[in-house]
This record gives sequence, C-alpha cells and structure tokens, in this order.
Amino acid sequence: MDYSWAEPFPEVYKVCTLFQMTEISSPIQYHYKPLLPYLQDGPQCGLVALAMCMGMPNEKTVKMLYKSALSQSYTCNGEIFSTRDMADLARQHIKKEVTVDVFNGDLNDIKIKQFLLDGGFILVPYDTNKDNSPGLHCGHKAHWAAVSGGIETEDNFFILARHGKARNVAIWRLTDLAKSNNQLHEFSPDRRSHNIEYKLPDGGIDGPLGLNKKSVLIKFL
Repeated sequence: MDYSWAEPFPEVYKVCTLFQMTEISSPIQYHYKPLLPYLQDGPQCGLVALAMCMGMPNEKTVKMLYKSALSQSYTCNGEIFSTRDMADLARQHIKKEVTVDVFNGDLNDIKIKQFLLDGGFILVPYDTNKDNSPGLHCGHKAHWAAVSGGIETEDNFFILARHGKARNVAIWRLTDLAKSNNQLHEFSPDRRSHNIEYKLPDGGIDGPLGLNKKSVLIKFL
C-alpha cells in the first residue's frame, strides 16, 4: 500500500497506516488543508468547528464565539442548531477575505467534491455514532464537523475532517456523511429531558433555518 501522498500530512498518514485504509492508498486526486485539533467542553461542537476553520481553535476563540452567538440569540449554552446562524457567525468572525454560503441539498454531489478539491471548507452537521463516525439517528446525536479536504479514488470519494470530540483526523466516505446530513429531522428527546435550555430555529432542525440537508460552505479568496 502506498501512502506516500499523505506523508506531508503526518496526522493523515497516521490514520491511513493505523487503520490500513487500502481504498485511499493511491488516490486519483486529493486536496487537504490541515486544521488544528481542539476538544470541546460542553455543547460547543459548532463553535469549535468554526474556530478550527478560523485557524484559532482555542479556549479564547471559542469563548469569543460563544459570547457573540449568545448576544445575537443564536444559542443558550453554546449549541448551534441553525446553519443560517452558523453562516452569520462565520461571516462576522473570519477576518480574511472569504465567501460563506449555506448549501441546501445532498452533499454527495459533484459540485461539493470539486469545492473540496479546490480548497473549500465545509461546516457539516451530522449524527454521530459511538466512534464519532456519521450515523443515522434522526438528528438525536447531532454534531458538527469541519471538513477541509477531499480524496477521489476510482470507486469512492472520501472527506477529511476534524470535530470537537477527537484529536485524530477523521476520514469518511462522502456518501456516509451525506446520508447522515440528510436525516436530521428532530431534536433529541433525551436533551429535552435534561432540563437544559437549548435554542432551536423556527421550524426546528428539520426546518428551512435548521440542519437537515444543509451545510455551510467557506471559501478563502
């Protein structure tokens, strides 16, 4: 297996060799922008993912984003359940020249693949399995990831991402992430029972301002 393409990115090379990811041993093409890891504290996954894209994933940045989101009534405890609000925060706080758009549709699309291969970042809400991989839980395990790379092979397209629950880079099939993003229909009943206030957008997470079949595209100019 040839992972020489990943050698300039030690964190990617580590995952490829550790898990013997034969499908991506010799990709047709790829693009990857390394992001720094940072573990979230509480329901801050969206803010942490945005801080990663900003290149400053640390306590100071996350606190700043939380104060901004709180002042604009985007959140109560750090949670972000609206792609519109996430896009607004990105426009307000990314200091470089950038375009930020909400994408509505299936992520397993040629335009999304090319966007990643051209160097774009995507903030993607999805459901987590116990190993943090994309799952199908109807939105009950909603989480955010920052996608900063794509790998095209003969048979599949893989994405490279970071999120606030792990230090390692995640490498997932785009089809799996898209399926998870496409079924974020309802807020977790378990979270409702915790007696903690959460800010939900009008129409819920399945509505026009929510998470289902939506993501935030970020392109540095």
